[in-house]
Amino acid sequence: MASKGQSLRPSQYITTFGPGSILETPDGPVAIASPSHSRLFDNSHPEIYEIRDLRLSQTLLNNKKIFRLPSNAELGYKENLVVYNAYNFPRWSLCPNHGILYRYENQSLIDCPDCPKKRTWVDAWAKSREEAVRFVLACSHGHVDEVPWASLMKHTAKCSGSSFYKWQGGGGAIKNIQITCPNCDAKQNFGKAYSRKFPCRGKFIERGSEEGTGCGKPAKIIQRGAANLRVSEIRSALTIPPLDTALHRLLQSRAVLDVLVAVPVNSKNQLVQILNNLVKGKRLDPTITETINQYDEAEIMGAIADILGEINNSEEITEATLRKDEFISLQNAACDGAPPQRSDKPGGPNQFEVYIENVRQFNLDSGRILRITPLSRLRVVMVQIGYTRPIDADNEKNQPKIVPVEYVPPNERIAWHPGVELFGEGIFIDFVSDREPQGISEHFPLQGEAPNRWRRAYNAPEGYRKIKAMPGTKEEYLHPVFVWWHTLSHRLITALSVDSGYSSAAIRERVYTSTVNNKTTGGVLLYTAQSGGDGTLGGLIGLVPHFDRILKSALRNIDACSNDPICIEEQFGEDKVNGAACYACQLISETSCEHRNTLLDRGLLLDNLP
Repeated sequence: MASKGQSLRPSQYITTFGPGSILETPDGPVAIASPSHSRLFDNSHPEIYEIRDLRLSQTLLNNKKIFRLPSNAELGYKENLVVYNAYNFPRWSLCPNHGILYRYENQSLIDCPDCPKKRTWVDAWAKSREEAVRFVLACSHGHVDEVPWASLMKHTAKCSGSSFYKWQGGGGAIKNIQITCPNCDAKQNFGKAYSRKFPCRGKFIERGSEEGTGCGKPAKIIQRGAANLRVSEIRSALTIPPLDTALHRLLQSRAVLDVLVAVPVNSKNQLVQILNNLVKGKRLDPTITETINQYDEAEIMGAIADILGEINNSEEITEATLRKDEFISLQNAACDGAPPQRSDKPGGPNQFEVYIENVRQFNLDSGRILRITPLSRLRVVMVQIGYTRPIDADNEKNQPKIVPVEYVPPNERIAWHPGVELFGEGIFIDFVSDREPQGISEHFPLQGEAPNRWRRAYNAPEGYRKIKAMPGTKEEYLHPVFVWWHTLSHRLITALSVDSGYSSAAIRERVYTSTVNNKTTGGVLLYTAQSGGDGTLGGLIGLVPHFDRILKSALRNIDACSNDPICIEEQFGEDKVNGAACYACQLISETSCEHRNTLLDRGLLLDNLP
């Protein structure tokens, strides 16, 4: 039957939802399908919607490519037409009027057995979706299934279960709920069943009716709206010069890149002729050829050399390398400025832009110099590589496994991850010195016991199993300088939200550290961005001239927390992911924090104020 559907922004698909998540819709809860089951590319190829970022693809994605979700308008469909597939889940329902737990049978006029028959099966189906039960079964390896209601209780020898069960009790506590089989009168307290573990069938709900393959891991009952039922694994990269100019991304188009790798190109005329042949063969959009042709030969040949050099680079490129490149580019832009980088789309927003005359320096009471660099334009690419289900994270033997979210076109081997381009503005913050080259300053020595605890973890991370088990956590993140900047970043985000016009959930962070010859420098980029627009309106960079006031506001009550003394007495250790940090003083929206509110220590910052 026709579905009402549910609108979803591409950024929501990447950061919060996506394949394997359970989304509430007007038709009841549904499981969002994987890209290969979504029917999104039944009549097209993800190359049409490619987001080009060579550095991100090579480093964090293992040479996989990135596609963006097309809108209904791009696909040529009406706005209210469902274009992305989803599956009704869970299928069991609970009638609140009669306390009956039941599963609707297809095209039946009966939903709850004690309710009157419906006039049409559509009415019965709609009622069952409204009453969908709020519990599912999940395991740490990404599998989700229906709760095995029949096996919760011990039936008599002649009873194999029923198509419905009695649901008695309630009052807000699951320990007060009793589930009874109507055939043999077997009973089970749901509170006890909720704490049990069940064998997992290995089913991925994003694959529809596809049978499970077996798992072997224990599964637990969990609410379908729980925050830990699905956590997106996101990788992101900032557009920086020189490899991320508009020309570089045009030359990274799939068809063009294949030619550059296979055929030596020695001139602009030769390249344009090759591109025209690709256009004639309908392998390339003619606007790409026309745009590349507008650049002079020196720019084109230089960009080709950059791209081929990056591809043929024998040095292993890692996430640390990517972060280091971003950090260096931001520091260079803070020292010398950065000219506007044009978009690879006609009329699109500039990709990166820093005006040196707008950079401000503030002399702090400590004698240090804080530099604030406004990025009036920036571009960030966020990619969802997969998701985890940290159902039983405290169990060392049952750590969550990343389930990949990707699409492999038929008869091809290269996988595509969903991603989104975000355009906006940002503020880069670091310390400078009038004695160091280019003004780059080594981070000041950190005093106290808190930095020593983090330094011990940084030097010997093997024993810190809880924080090492978190996907995406690197050993360099345990450095006390990184924790210092990360903790300050959260304080600044909260303070900026008061004056900038953005909520704290709209401001994101990227924390940087670099250690060379035992000297560590650090900095943080705070930015706000949105997809599908020309960026933001300057509410963030407009605060740069007044940043001394913002800093004072961020640190004003750092010595106090409503959870003190419990909060401030917390110490980082082998079984901890934070030092002194709680929701009242340090934690922010997890969509803003790259590290899911871990690697924070208010005590470290309190003992080492800037």
